[in-house]
Amino acid sequence: MKWEAFLLVGILLVSVLGAGCIGSSGTTTKATQAQNEVTVKDFAGRTVNLKVPVQRAAILSTSALEVVQLLNASDQVVGIPAEAKADAFLSPDLKNKTVVGRRLKIDDWEKVLALKPDLIVNLYLKKFYDVDAFLNRSASYGIPVIMLREDNLEDIPKAVELLGKLFGKEKDAKAFEDYFNEQVSEVKGIASKISSEDRKKVVMIQPIMGKLYVVNGNDVLAQAVRLAGAGYMVNLSFNGYTPVRVPMDREKIIASYGNADVVILLTSVVTPYEKVEELKKEMLGDDAWKQIKAVREGNIIILRADMGRESFLRWSPRLAVGIWQIGKAIYPNYYPDWEGKAKEFLQKFYPFLS
Repeated sequence: MKWEAFLLVGILLVSVLGAGCIGSSGTTTKATQAQNEVTVKDFAGRTVNLKVPVQRAAILSTSALEVVQLLNASDQVVGIPAEAKADAFLSPDLKNKTVVGRRLKIDDWEKVLALKPDLIVNLYLKKFYDVDAFLNRSASYGIPVIMLREDNLEDIPKAVELLGKLFGKEKDAKAFEDYFNEQVSEVKGIASKISSEDRKKVVMIQPIMGKLYVVNGNDVLAQAVRLAGAGYMVNLSFNGYTPVRVPMDREKIIASYGNADVVILLTSVVTPYEKVEELKKEMLGDDAWKQIKAVREGNIIILRADMGRESFLRWSPRLAVGIWQIGKAIYPNYYPDWEGKAKEFLQKFYPFLS
């Protein structure tokens, strides 16, 4: 698997550009009732005309699938990406839907057309597939497309709001929006009480297929670090391009981030927890790595950023818990144990997992 493919499937760390706003020619109704014509501005800034509530959606992003499931609209989905099979946050019923693509691409358009979708939901990521060709093909078949992006933490509730309106699940969307914003507010409250002398400097490292990648400052996880009251150390750009992951060898990491107070190591879709544990042990026993303050003092924390049951560090509704995980990792004396937040979150929005 190529690194670009991993980014696409595993991190999908990359996000919703604009606020989803919707103007309707009639009141949004339940999926079992008549549809209304609406005009939607998606998160890529595109204006899209479609009928709501959506009744037959093909969804090519696992994060969007998690949103739709949270909205109790799984029965309005007819097509899923292959990656959904590995997502522990998706129900068996949803995973058993027809697979229509992978890595944001349609495998077989004839299969999609046979499902008669009234909407396709995808991610606007031009570096990983030909977005324009995809949109032109969809338009030629008369299938509207809503594009999401996964750049910003604050856009998670906005994406839920937009899809809630499109699927006729406004009440479910509002319940999550209120909950998510409440979690953010609570974390901000704790962060505001952290004294200046206790403020930590953080770097996140993700080992992938034998290489090391640092999480860049534009990534949603770096945003969560700053939300929790810490300083994030990595902010890199290359000829105007700011990737969310930057490959970097050990020597460069040590030279650049030697005064980091906390190092967070992340799993990935292709990096199991055991491999990250091996890296942690290597760092703690290596004099070169010990040039980093956090390593020298033993402040290395492993967090999961894969698609498993205990992973809350992906751009999706689950980051309502992830922000607590990050806070606890950096400031164990300020933040409560995140497991209670995870239990509450699952009971509210993913009861089949609780």
